[in-house]
Amino acid sequence: MLIAVLVLLALAVAWVYVETVVLLVEYVEVPIVGLPQSFEGFRIAQVSDLHGHSFSLAGKEMQAIQAAQVDLIAATGDFVHSSAKEIHRVLPFMEKLAAIAPVYAVSGNHDHKTDWRYIAARLREAGVTVLDNSHVRLLRGGDELILAGVNNPYTGHGCLQKALPRHADAPVMLLAHSPTWFEPWNAKRAPQRLREVSLTLVGHTHGGQVKLPFIGAITTANGRLFPRQNVEGLARHGNGWLYINRG
Repeated sequence: MLIAVLVLLALAVAWVYVETVVLLVEYVEVPIVGLPQSFEGFRIAQVSDLHGHSFSLAGKEMQAIQAAQVDLIAATGDFVHSSAKEIHRVLPFMEKLAAIAPVYAVSGNHDHKTDWRYIAARLREAGVTVLDNSHVRLLRGGDELILAGVNNPYTGHGCLQKALPRHADAPVMLLAHSPTWFEPWNAKRAPQRLREVSLTLVGHTHGGQVKLPFIGAITTANGRLFPRQNVEGLARHGNGWLYINRG
């Protein structure tokens, strides 16, 4: 009996280690209706929820992104955890990313709870393009793709009307921090303009703040217990796709 308990304990510790420390790189192909030919095979690396941690510039995270040969890097918020000064631990990593491919960033709830203006200014100095309820047009081979970024909706700073162009004359990709607009309790109130978005990239959920074997996520920090959707990965929502990065 004692040996069985020790074996189970060892397996539990190993499982927790893998879930919280081991880097998993996921390659996801997303079919976009109306995607211009020039953007076929366009590769995006998404990083999210760094929470003030420092990363080795020659570490496994950087190596994975370099090996992926990406065209763009999306950083979807929560650069810090409890202090805006924590951004200085993250900046060397962001600077190195900006040397690999153009980096676009949006805010997270922890960023607003500290000092988003300060964080955004430091990111810009590191070569990152910050999308504060705004958008840019990506040009490739004479074709266009609209990349929009909306401030964190969880803290009430997000405004899709400002983030999206008045007329979406090209496919739209949206960077946000939280899947708030896609939650069941918010679906009816979600802005109609969200229907114009082909792909939304978010983080925030951490794949379930606490996840148990055979049971799954207990919560995603949004108040719902044992959620069965909007936890992680790719899912179809209306006319577009939602991808939730675990961070």
